[in-house]
Amino acid sequence: TSGSHPGKRSSTLLGAATGKVKKVLKILWRTVKWTIIVLFFLIVVAVTLICVHQVHVPKLVAESLLKRYMPSNIVVSADSVAVGVRGGLSVRGLKVYDRERKDHLSPMAGADAIDVDFLTRIVTIEGARYPRLPDGYYAPGNQERNSRIECQLPNLPDFSLTLVRPEILGLTPKQVTANVEVSRGRITVNRIKVDWPDQDERMAVDGFCYVDFDRQEVYGEVRGLARQPNIRPLLVALDVPVAMPYFDGFTEVTKPVPSWCGWKVNLVNNDLDLYLDLRPKLGRYNGVAMDSANGKIHLHVYTREDFLNYRQTIGPISGKTGDGHTLDGTVIVTGTNGYNTVDVDAKSTMPIADVLRIAGFEDDYVDSDVTGESSCKLQFRFPRAMTNNYALLNGRGHVEIKNGQLMRMKGFRGLLKEMPSAAPAVSWFTDTTQASCDYTIENGILKTDNVYIEGSLFSIKMYGSLDTTVDKLDFTVRVQFTKKDSIVGKLLHPLTWPFTKLLLEFRLTGSAGDPKWKYISVVDRVLEVVK
Repeated sequence: TSGSHPGKRSSTLLGAATGKVKKVLKILWRTVKWTIIVLFFLIVVAVTLICVHQVHVPKLVAESLLKRYMPSNIVVSADSVAVGVRGGLSVRGLKVYDRERKDHLSPMAGADAIDVDFLTRIVTIEGARYPRLPDGYYAPGNQERNSRIECQLPNLPDFSLTLVRPEILGLTPKQVTANVEVSRGRITVNRIKVDWPDQDERMAVDGFCYVDFDRQEVYGEVRGLARQPNIRPLLVALDVPVAMPYFDGFTEVTKPVPSWCGWKVNLVNNDLDLYLDLRPKLGRYNGVAMDSANGKIHLHVYTREDFLNYRQTIGPISGKTGDGHTLDGTVIVTGTNGYNTVDVDAKSTMPIADVLRIAGFEDDYVDSDVTGESSCKLQFRFPRAMTNNYALLNGRGHVEIKNGQLMRMKGFRGLLKEMPSAAPAVSWFTDTTQASCDYTIENGILKTDNVYIEGSLFSIKMYGSLDTTVDKLDFTVRVQFTKKDSIVGKLLHPLTWPFTKLLLEFRLTGSAGDPKWKYISVVDRVLEVVK
């Protein structure tokens, strides 16, 4: 060996080294090949799993992703979140909390299930819940809010939305469908269709809505058919109880009501405007048979300092009975700083008794079908928390009645009985009378000095008071021979005044439901002077 040629030895070493390199490369290639095969298999499995099934997303990861797009005071949680290409996104048991709410441990919103199909861009939400507006809307105990809501939304392709059995501010339709557009500062919901549950007729409304974070505004409107019970829960959720008596006055409304509703919310201070245009076929209102009562309602609600304030305009309202009588007017209810003010401006050709019933008077005060044309301008003011405590009631007003039969009303029966004995030679009123009155109410006591009731030849002047706190009448009533504004009346007044003052005055006492009439004779006057 020692005698081998050096070139041959070098060639042998090179061959051995080359064999070793080839062996290493072969092993390396085999490793890379199987690594690629395994990776490809894993990718295929992963893609298959994602396409065919949904992958569970850890709760912390899902909440962290949501937190990026939510204001700092909003906390979102879910029982489970899963995602897949074919299966889409599935969220179960979604709950949204607001750290700034007084009851921050209760969800401000939520849903039983949310399913998002990425391929068809269809979102289905079952059991969506939003029971009430932010605390700043309600009183007492909440300060006025004055700050922007900052929310940067992701740019998303348009998608279709279906809400199944939602409960939003008391409204519980069977289903809501819509198209949704989302940009970084605005959510626009078009082609909204709301289907109400019903037994005998299909009811639906159509509309649109948007939430604009740049303008800090929510606006929407819908139009279609709805029943009274479908709409009433919204007024309850808005916490304006003074509206309920007007709304509940409608009864026996058998058909769905053609309606229009619009709303606007200022996101900076939570000011709310709600508009309703209702055209029901009645039915009755406060027990009075009506053929129709078309009207508009505008509710403006706003919190200033500690007070929830509102202004509710009911009207203009145009009502009509089956026999052609009409009732037109406007009622404005204003609540500011803990006080309610009610303004009424109305006119009617309906029977006076029906007008009083529509206004809410009990049948104890209304027991006849007195006809006539009436008009009034009234105002009442009382604390918001007043519960039939008329000592806190204040107001003023003017009432006029034309072509009525006022002497048929219950309150004047005693006067009709007293008149023959007081003035047997004088014929009584004709059946057609008119009346007018100005009054004020101070701490529950109604006072007036110019109640005039006039017939063709005679007139009555009344002055005095009604203490509503104890239901006590105290009026002096004078029967006059002429009408108050007639030329004859002005000429004869100096001659007839002593006669009516001495012989035709009456005292009205008792209560509004049980009036007592007493003729004031000359002897009574002499005794009063002696005393």
